[in-house]
Amino acid sequence: MKESIQRALGFAKALRKFFETEPLDEKTIISRKVCVKYNARKYGPLNIFIKTAASYFPENYQLDEDLLKAANAIDDIYHPLHMLYYLLSNAKKVDSPRQPLPIKKSYSYMIWQIFNLSKVNIVATLPKHPRLIEIREETLELSAAKAEILILTSGGDYFEVNHLLSKIDLTNKYVIICSSFDEAKIRDHVLYRVDRKISPTFGSERECLLFIDEIIREATTIPLKA
Repeated sequence: MKESIQRALGFAKALRKFFETEPLDEKTIISRKVCVKYNARKYGPLNIFIKTAASYFPENYQLDEDLLKAANAIDDIYHPLHMLYYLLSNAKKVDSPRQPLPIKKSYSYMIWQIFNLSKVNIVATLPKHPRLIEIREETLELSAAKAEILILTSGGDYFEVNHLLSKIDLTNKYVIICSSFDEAKIRDHVLYRVDRKISPTFGSERECLLFIDEIIREATTIPLKA
């Protein structure tokens, strides 16, 4: 009798858990939206990888269906990160030309997720430059929209910087990617214009401040192509 009651309680508990709805995290929501957007199911057994990898693309970016089909045909890609790198490397870059910044006394900047790999604290050093003014708004996107010089990381292995750059107009901005990844990988995996790639290593504060002088000269005089 006792055993029957325990089985009944266990069944009731399992049934209740089945009908309970857990709050969805952001990645799950994005993944489901991507699944609908690209109709990932039709791409066969690798649809889950396409769905997961494409979830890391900016929401307003339209992947080429032929690229999805080509990715699906690669039998040795069995990891979402590998699929993402394939898609990023072959995806069409977003046209984002740049206009030189006007010549003036000071320039606004925003810095995002910079981790120091040297004795110089980059985040603490930049405010010491006499021509830089840091922008700190309520949201990351608003800060990036107002800043003229963007000093950003790649956003990790999944290149989350693409999401940030997709939300702002880059025409009147100078974009610096500060990353331990090599330059070829950055330019291959970032969908938007990158004006300069640097490593987060400076030998001294003076070297860091002189670098900013160089950036201001480039940002105000050289219109780079997308």
